[in-house]
Amino acid sequence: MIGRIVKVEGECSAGHHVGEGFDLTLYSEEASKSLRAPNICSFFYDSIFPYLMTLQFGGAFPWEENKDTFTSGCPDRQKVTIEIKRVKK
Repeated sequence: MIGRIVKVEGECSAGHHVGEGFDLTLYSEEASKSLRAPNICSFFYDSIFPYLMTLQFGGAFPWEENKDTFTSGCPDRQKVTIEIKRVKK
């Protein structure tokens, strides 16, 4: 799964910027292990983690037009918006 910052309003205290990308894969069968969290604000990561779990293991969100994506704002008044895409191999 790939996450990309698509919007920043005002100043992000963690320094995130539009276009910044992250590998948000939680588990890799090839490596047979859990992966470490990327260099993303821990408050933001905590808020998107349940959605990452859903996408990683085949779920989808009925309100998203594309079932392989999810968009979320950070818990700091939605200053930063990330789009997460499930990439199929």
